[in-house]
Amino acid sequence: MKTKRILQIITLLLIIAAAVCGYFFALDYMAMQEEITEYSNLRSIYTSTANDPACEFTDPTEQAESSETAGLPIIDADFDTLLLINPDTVGWIAIPDSVISYPVVQALNNTKYLNTSFGGNHSRAGTPFANSDNNMESLDSNTIIYGHNMGVGRSDIFSTLLLYKDFEYYTAHRYIQFDTIYQRHGFWKVFAIIELDSRNVEFNHQQIHFTDEAEFMAWIETVTELSIHATDVNITPQDYILTLSTCDRSTYGRSGRLLVFAIKLSR
Repeated sequence: MKTKRILQIITLLLIIAAAVCGYFFALDYMAMQEEITEYSNLRSIYTSTANDPACEFTDPTEQAESSETAGLPIIDADFDTLLLINPDTVGWIAIPDSVISYPVVQALNNTKYLNTSFGGNHSRAGTPFANSDNNMESLDSNTIIYGHNMGVGRSDIFSTLLLYKDFEYYTAHRYIQFDTIYQRHGFWKVFAIIELDSRNVEFNHQQIHFTDEAEFMAWIETVTELSIHATDVNITPQDYILTLSTCDRSTYGRSGRLLVFAIKLSR
């Protein structure tokens, strides 16, 4: 009788535990769906997509660079309205043939949008955000945009950047569109992918300003040396770099980062 009573109590506790776990799983699932829906709505309502229009170029270099991206979809974001929704809006980032297509914000610090949605609500997904020290109007030599890797089972925000570790994915997704509220910059070409331990003090991937051309080119040399894929892009001291940063715990645990570097193409 006593054994039966104990079994009943254990069964009851297991049912309660299962119910509690199910409740929190349901909450987490609903929150995930809300986050995904919010950005899906932003894309559908405040952006339009078209193929890269034919343009006349007087510079042969620009003509060649344009031919690289011919036919890729172009995102046209309604920045005027997005700014009314969130005054911290500074741009839009999109990678063709991927789920990445998001507004970019910038705050006075690099923590606000870790857990704040574009609409200002608490959110695990946060919002892709530019480094607080970056000048988004004139652009620095290196512009950094951070976004979450949402983990197993999710592909939103910057989760799919980890796919760049695969060479075939890298070669098939070489172009990133990044425009700001101040200027349409168009496409940037990916040239390096780095798996980094953020505790590595020998390389500062968050360096934005450089004292001179030599320092910038030395930094570029380090980027290309650390890249897991060979770099086939010629970079000059006058070029602008876009760095996308997300977490990657597969190699270095909590301090691991996956970095995608791209160079601005002329338009």
